Amino acid sequence: MNTKRQARGIKRSSVMKVQRQMLLLRCLGSGPKTSDALIDEVNSQMLEAYPKAAREALRHDLRALREVFGCVIEYTASVGYRLVSVGDLALLNLTNDEIAALRFLDATYTANSTLPDHQQVRRLVERIIDFLPIERRGALNVGEPILQQAGPVAPYEHDPQIMRSLRKALAQRREIRFRYTSSQRDGEETHRVGPVNIFTRDGHMYLLGYCFDGPQQMVERVGRYVDYRIDYISKNSLTILPRVLPPALPKRPTWTVKYELRDVVARNKKVAHWFADTDIQYRDDGSALVTATVHNLWQTRQILLRYLENCRVLEPPELIDMMRATAQGLRDLYPPSTNEIG
Repeated sequence: MNTKRQARGIKRSSVMKVQRQMLLLRCLGSGPKTSDALIDEVNSQMLEAYPKAAREALRHDLRALREVFGCVIEYTASVGYRLVSVGDLALLNLTNDEIAALRFLDATYTANSTLPDHQQVRRLVERIIDFLPIERRGALNVGEPILQQAGPVAPYEHDPQIMRSLRKALAQRREIRFRYTSSQRDGEETHRVGPVNIFTRDGHMYLLGYCFDGPQQMVERVGRYVDYRIDYISKNSLTILPRVLPPALPKRPTWTVKYELRDVVARNKKVAHWFADTDIQYRDDGSALVTATVHNLWQTRQILLRYLENCRVLEPPELIDMMRATAQGLRDLYPPSTNEIG
């Protein structure tokens, strides 16, 4: 009887050690830590995981992870223990399609990338790679060509503190105040804003916000809604205010736009849906009539100008006037050459 009881005790002790070692590995996976930090973190998640002789037990666990499971764990006096490789404890076995998706992220979010959240995505990719079996890691360097993203590149990094504050304000639905340097006006301005969402456009990150308080002359403000370039927000100026936003902000202004596209653009019947509620009627002559809903006529003009002379705006009158003014401005910028005049 005593032998059986002792055997059960040994079994429970062995199971506990393995559980503790797996938890230790998980703690190491989140970054370098000192001995004391590892012991405290493991004990906080597993009651009395480490006994009084905690440091000796920790060294035993680290040795087991290295020798039994092949983990590579380095120690540096200034930072503590760092997990380099999980060895035989690779927990992910991705399919070929999933490896292809990981290859895309790995190639797109490089260490020098300026894409939004590139540092966080880079760390995520590296963590996933760390947990792949060694034989599968080679698949990241082979396979079909990676889809390359084209478009403008913002030659700057977004301030991580501003991004964290914006996300926090959005999650808590609270007003914010910040200083802003608009390209439309000189000098810094103070804005009090209700944040709505964050989005990217043409390589830049924007905050869509409801402007409660700002400069009187704001050509970019449409029904109090503004697309704020996040990199125009002054560093260390963003403050989350105590006031919580109402359940619903006033509705954004909308316009129904109609425009024609010539057959050189529309004949294949694969016209892009740039706007909400897009409806496309393809005509027998190869042209198309597009109807859609927009919130910002200035941005709508920017998009439709991509079609150059192959697009003609039919509605609304305000957008027609803007297109006409742009056409006149281009004529003034590019007057006929002397040869054409003669």
